[in-house]
Amino acid sequence: MAETGKKWVFGIGLYLIVKSVLNLILGFSASNLIMLIVSVVALVLMLSRVPYINYIVAVFLVIMFLMHVGDNISNFRGQWFYLLEGLLDLGAAAVLAFEKNVKAFFRK
Repeated sequence: MAETGKKWVFGIGLYLIVKSVLNLILGFSASNLIMLIVSVVALVLMLSRVPYINYIVAVFLVIMFLMHVGDNISNFRGQWFYLLEGLLDLGAAAVLAFEKNVKAFFRK
């Protein structure tokens, strides 16, 4: 179970990094660069099994979704990609918070 949880955590961390790189390519900005750094740090901390980091990252993803969902829905035609990204963030947050294998991975 813990090994499957580790795969989930690694996949979500990798998703966060790829998402950050893509956002950096689509629109270079300091905030996108900071998000890339935060994503790498989050992956390292999650793989190091820092207590409660899965919940911290999950809450962060939900907050990011909530901050941007209004704009993404109102500009759906031009920003459907960002709405999809937000939904993936929400799914990743749910896995980090509720998936039993992920919870088993974080139990030492």
